[in-house]
Amino acid sequence: MKVLKIEQNSDEWLEFRKGKSGGSELKDLWVAAMPLKSVILDKLIKTSRPIPDSKHQTVPELAALLTPEELAELKLMGRPKKRYYEMLAERVARPLTPNDYAEQLNGKPFSMMARGHILEPVIAEAFAKKYDKKLDAESVVWVDDDNPNSYISPDRTITDKDGKVREAIEIKALDSANVLEIWKTNEIPSEYMPQIVKYFMINEDLETLYWVVGTDLIPGLELQVFPVKRADVDDRIREIKAFELCILAMADEDVKKLDALAGF
Repeated sequence: MKVLKIEQNSDEWLEFRKGKSGGSELKDLWVAAMPLKSVILDKLIKTSRPIPDSKHQTVPELAALLTPEELAELKLMGRPKKRYYEMLAERVARPLTPNDYAEQLNGKPFSMMARGHILEPVIAEAFAKKYDKKLDAESVVWVDDDNPNSYISPDRTITDKDGKVREAIEIKALDSANVLEIWKTNEIPSEYMPQIVKYFMINEDLETLYWVVGTDLIPGLELQVFPVKRADVDDRIREIKAFELCILAMADEDVKKLDALAGF
């Protein structure tokens, strides 16, 4: 053990902690849940370990047959906790400071939303250049034919020669931890699926949505592009549309009740 004389909560201490696993960090990195029973059995079989009657063995009993290193490996086959990506960002990403965008903010307060608006055209231009796409200059809003209260604002659109929009772009300028999680998992986080489906739900001509993640903080990850085809989400369109119509109808009814209470 090495002993460093650093005062807790000092600037030196805060800087020293970045990208490392301390006591608090390990608490947030630790995966307590055991791997699935089938995953443990598969590992035991692959390593030619004698296995007792697995039908009557609990997961902890089977896990006890693994080495600590093997158990850790299996636990991390799933997604690491959020703290892992924050720790990774502390190592590889340039720190984000509001002063980075002072000129573009024109005196307005910094926020992640403001950063997103600032980076969106930069990311769109990088996408267009890399994929040789001509993006429409005009900004539009798409409104659902079945409900005027249902809409989506595409970040960018691409109009074909026949005047139909068969390609669109959704741009995300996320924090560094999220950017790294998307890079490591190589997939779109599930929470964005309803938004993605809505593009196809409202525009029946749409064939491809490019879900684009951009950053100015991590070299090498300036642009991540995930093309989503209609076939990829076709089975979700009816489900999500039905839900939205129901919840908007519920909102309409509640507005009527509130208007009645107010005497309108």
